[in-house]
Amino acid sequence: MNHPKCIVCGSLDTINAKVDPHIPRCKKHKDYHFYRTCPSCGKKELVAHGHTDSLCRECHLRGRTKQKHQTRDENCSKKFLKFLSKARTRRELEDRFEEPDKLLQQDYPGYSLFQQRNEFGEPIWILLPVVNDKIEIKQRDWRYAIGVDDESDLDPYLSVQLPNSFVDGRIRIVPIFDVHLGHVAHRKEKFLSYLRWIEENPNIYVILGGDIMENALDDGRGMSYESTNPQSQIDLCEKLLSRIAHKILCSTVGNHEWRTYKKSGIDPMRFLCSRLEIPYFDGPVFMSVSANSYTWLFYIFHGRSNAQTKGGKLNAAQAAKRFTGLIHFLVSGHTHDPQVNPETLISIDYEHARLKYTTQWTVVAQSFLGWKNTYAYRAGYPPPGRGGVTMEVFDNGEYRATLK
Repeated sequence: MNHPKCIVCGSLDTINAKVDPHIPRCKKHKDYHFYRTCPSCGKKELVAHGHTDSLCRECHLRGRTKQKHQTRDENCSKKFLKFLSKARTRRELEDRFEEPDKLLQQDYPGYSLFQQRNEFGEPIWILLPVVNDKIEIKQRDWRYAIGVDDESDLDPYLSVQLPNSFVDGRIRIVPIFDVHLGHVAHRKEKFLSYLRWIEENPNIYVILGGDIMENALDDGRGMSYESTNPQSQIDLCEKLLSRIAHKILCSTVGNHEWRTYKKSGIDPMRFLCSRLEIPYFDGPVFMSVSANSYTWLFYIFHGRSNAQTKGGKLNAAQAAKRFTGLIHFLVSGHTHDPQVNPETLISIDYEHARLKYTTQWTVVAQSFLGWKNTYAYRAGYPPPGRGGVTMEVFDNGEYRATLK
């Protein structure tokens, strides 16, 4: 009489199980008394209670073998990629790899395959990295629209709708003016600390106000030997500002960038803002900012003044009051002397038949340029003012500017 074999492993050491004694099983597989169907091949197979693998043993082994082959192919591709970082001949490829033609036909993300000939006329292949000059900019969480007049020309007016991203009931708007990046006296650590602060806080947005680059030319406008060349400054600005480009509400031009336009008709600030997708104006801009159903009005101008006293600098920053009407924040820079100054405007509240009192803040932004080794030092001008200014709008409609 033939001894029955275990239906699972084929062993002759079979025993009778309590469940379904007509199915012979060995001691090792005595608990295998449940049938399942392999989803891959449809084969029925006896398995133990609690078995989690849905594939049959043959399909499972095939999958492991396929995985090993896939891992081996990936390792081979990595070696091939490294090997072709230098141009190689057909003989070199065949000596190193079993199937070089197959490897040459594969795609290598981030690399392009080039075929040329060496000085002996032999075909050679090399994998070169793809140069990607596309700037990665995070998606902005706010919307904007630029005004259009009756003749369909663009107005220097920007309407901004911010999300209700208030933290402790406030949103901060930080003016970044007079960075003078590229100058030997540029305060790099101060500027980088501002960028980190802006990048890490969701309730901070930015206004760029010009003179972001030193942009010294060789025609006497600026000290060209005290700074890097303008193109390298544009490239560095692009790299640094790309971290916060999604938070920059708008930008205007400064007198240092305007040097290039006056000489060549090319505006480097327009080019920079185009690359970073920042709304740009080549002069003063009116801006309304709305959040939580409230709206605050801004007038943004780089600034223009040769004043040496704080009073003279403040008067220059307030010059736009004579033609702008009600503005909550008059924002400028240029003088490298940060200031904030509140004034009370009186208007008529016709709805309630009474006077209405509104605070108007004049804001002069800080600079990121030192004093030593600069024109200001040699001309006997005072050092730049210390501290920095921030404008804050609140979820109850209030607003203020602070100098710290």
